[in-house]
Amino acid sequence: MVSEEWFQRWPTSKQYVQPRTISDHCALVVKSRVKGRGPKPFRSFVAWFMEPNFTLMVKEKRNSYNVQGNIMSKLKDKLKLLKADLKVWNKKNFGCLESNKKRIVKEIEELDGKDDNDELTGDGNMRRMELFSQLGLVDKKRDFVYRQKARVNWLKYGDVNSKFFHSTIRWRRLKSEVKGVEVNAQWCEEPEVVRREAKLLFENRFKATHDYGVNMGSVEFKSLTLEVNRNMIACFSEEEVKEVV
Repeated sequence: MVSEEWFQRWPTSKQYVQPRTISDHCALVVKSRVKGRGPKPFRSFVAWFMEPNFTLMVKEKRNSYNVQGNIMSKLKDKLKLLKADLKVWNKKNFGCLESNKKRIVKEIEELDGKDDNDELTGDGNMRRMELFSQLGLVDKKRDFVYRQKARVNWLKYGDVNSKFFHSTIRWRRLKSEVKGVEVNAQWCEEPEVVRREAKLLFENRFKATHDYGVNMGSVEFKSLTLEVNRNMIACFSEEEVKEVV
């Protein structure tokens, strides 16, 4: 009942098998509804590094951020700002690869038509060579993006079947997706409930307790007095500096 074309048309569809009860058949319920599952995880793509100015752009963006706090806090804030800028940059440079390819192919076909009618000039011939170079770069970027998303090695061995890669990407997403959770013996697929239960699961798993199970017996550890502690963290006076120098 379900084919590859089905998932291409309805990629978010799900099939549920109902209880058989007194019948000799099980009813099937098909649902296709898009629900917001929250923000998507950020990941970098190998194709980004094919851009000549990508590394320089990242360095300039990183140095332009003015953030406050300690070293770790600054690093976190800079990475957060860089993530937002990279998303905008990725959409601008890689979000329209398909449309760019169609535009380049169309222009090449127009130049080929002029060449067939002996109307192609020297500048037109140079433009066609430039377009072929651009087309090869766009295809290479698409192949890198699809290969990383699909996590397979077919492209490495010469198979550039875009339909196969799109199907593989969709199938991986369906397999990796958390469809829902069971709460109080009831199956629930609401995004808010799924996020809440996932948060509670990890909170309970990694929650620290007061009973650490360590018994040191009567061992006494040396400790600093409050007066010594205050002297250690106090600022140096000008007289103390002169005395040492």
